[in-house]
Amino acid sequence: MSTYTIANEQDTARIAGALAPALRGGLVVGLSGELGAGKTTFVRHLISAAGGDLRAVSSPTYTLQHEYTLPNGLTVEHWDLYRLTVLPMELEESPSPTTVRLIEWPERCPDLLPYLTCHMRLSHVEAEGASAGRILEMSGDANRELTSRLDMLEGRT
Repeated sequence: MSTYTIANEQDTARIAGALAPALRGGLVVGLSGELGAGKTTFVRHLISAAGGDLRAVSSPTYTLQHEYTLPNGLTVEHWDLYRLTVLPMELEESPSPTTVRLIEWPERCPDLLPYLTCHMRLSHVEAEGASAGRILEMSGDANRELTSRLDMLEGRT
């Protein structure tokens, strides 16, 4: 597991910008964290850094899924499973070679967890009763590929 500190939304944009070039078809990324932890904000900045429209990205809480087409031909499926307890049929199959899946609240459908290629957990950090930023923890098969980009950004070896 790799851990990174996110002080503010600019850090979120910076981290998403470092990860965007690593987006490739077949990735299934779970985004966990309590309400307001920054899951959709992270997706918004990731889509923007990959050449998509920042303003077009919104939470799919009520629609379950939004799709975004990137200039490089990739399709990003943005899912929100918060209101579910059963895995949607569409997620039972692997994504196509040109599709990336970003799934908020994957833990709501535990059958999905083994299929995540990367699991990101965003957690609030509090100091003196106020938000002092967030922690991003990353794990999974694609973790090494993604975190190597972040480690270079952070000056880690």
